[in-house]
Amino acid sequence: MKIAIFSLTALLSATVAVAQSNNSTVNQTGQDNISSVSQLGDTNASLVNQEGLANRSEVIQGSDAAASSGGVAEQTQIGGKNTAFIHHEEINNQALQNQNGDGNSASIEQSLQFLGSDNQAQQIQIGNNNEATITQEGERNLAQQSQSGDGNNGSANQQGFDNVSELVQVGTSNMASIEQIGTNNIGSQSQEGDSNIVTAEQFGLNNSVRQDQQGGGNSATSIQGSSLFDSRGGSIQQIQTGDENTAFANHEEDNNIILQGQNGDANIARASQNLGSLGGDNFATQLQEGNGNTAEVSQNRDENNSEQIQIGNENLATALQNGLSNVLSQTQSGDGNIADANQFGSSNLVNQNQTGNGNTANSQQGSGLFDSRNGIVDQLQVGNENEASARHEEDNNSIIQSQLGDGNTASATQNIAFFGGQNSVRQFQSGNGNTAEAVQEGQTGVRGENNLITQLQFGDENTAVSLQNGMGNVSNITQNGVLNIANDTQSGMNNVTLVNQAGNMNMSNIIQSGTNNAASVIQNGGN
Repeated sequence: MKIAIFSLTALLSATVAVAQSNNSTVNQTGQDNISSVSQLGDTNASLVNQEGLANRSEVIQGSDAAASSGGVAEQTQIGGKNTAFIHHEEINNQALQNQNGDGNSASIEQSLQFLGSDNQAQQIQIGNNNEATITQEGERNLAQQSQSGDGNNGSANQQGFDNVSELVQVGTSNMASIEQIGTNNIGSQSQEGDSNIVTAEQFGLNNSVRQDQQGGGNSATSIQGSSLFDSRGGSIQQIQTGDENTAFANHEEDNNIILQGQNGDANIARASQNLGSLGGDNFATQLQEGNGNTAEVSQNRDENNSEQIQIGNENLATALQNGLSNVLSQTQSGDGNIADANQFGSSNLVNQNQTGNGNTANSQQGSGLFDSRNGIVDQLQVGNENEASARHEEDNNSIIQSQLGDGNTASATQNIAFFGGQNSVRQFQSGNGNTAEAVQEGQTGVRGENNLITQLQFGDENTAVSLQNGMGNVSNITQNGVLNIANDTQSGMNNVTLVNQAGNMNMSNIIQSGTNNAASVIQNGGN
């Protein structure tokens, strides 16, 4: 990212001709020099140049009792352990600080006593172990910071509306932070190098922040809202390129957006929304490319949308949504992936796709304390040694699990603790050594009605197990291959079991207890 540098030369030529405007120029060379400039009134200009070590420069335009508008202050320091300070009051002021050397400190304050607007502050530092700080209050203020070197620290604090803060750091072991309080504020931070830390905090409405990091061992954190400050309409983007990076984002309230992208090995991305307040309609997306990645997302309340995509080996994606009408999609491509999704409430949707070997997908909608109605779980696995498991509570839920490959295991359970009905389980397996199991029931004396189980297996050594407890349930098992086994158990009335086996050495075991049950078995094959 490039930061435009505003020039003082043209501004000086403009202010000299203005009546009652003051102009000051200070040039110092050596060590332990002190420069102090104080100006009252409007359209003042101050230029300070210092070369050497341990020099100090202070420019104050305006005071607690008198405002100052249209002022320009520029400080340039060459050397180490120098200190620069600029203070502005009121509107349309510009501050520029340039430092070249190690161990320098630069600070700008604008409009701390009076309402300020349209102020500009810019800091440029070249060297190591430098510190830059900007504080602005009011509206439409601009803060720009650029640091090149190692061990630098840059921070900006803005309070008000429509403020913009930009920071660029190049080097290693640098720290960058932005704090904005108000509405419609924009924060942007970019770091290039290793072992850098970037932090952004925004409190208010319609704020946005973007943080880019390139290198290894970096950490990015973005927080919008807190228990004391709501956050609505916020946007967080965090992009990391490199190895062993960590990203974290947190929101409060509703209508917020989180986007995180990582490229490299052993990355970790976490996103949390609505932890302490009522919220909803939030969106979180996390993209990871590499090996050993971890992505976690937590969303509370209703109508949230989360999508996590991982490409690589040994990836882990975990998501938790609490509320109604939430949508979750997790996609993994690689070996040894694990995807886990928890949703509590009704009308939730989860879609988990895995491509590779040794994948595990687990999804749960509802629990002992939370009902789950009209929920959908769709899990697709392509590869070997995959395992998929889905669980539901209450009624009108649907589970769809498809596995293509060898040694797959699919398990679906509905109506664990409460009454459930109108639920459906569909499991499809194509390959060798597959196992599919579906259970629909409730506690003792609690039955489920009009549930449907459909299990299709195409391959060798498949096993299908179906268990239903209630009335009017239907179980359909279709197996095509060798050494297939179908076990079906139904307890209740007016239940129907359909078993179709095509191949050799098939086995079917059907147990029905109750009245008016029906069973149909078709086997085509020979021993």
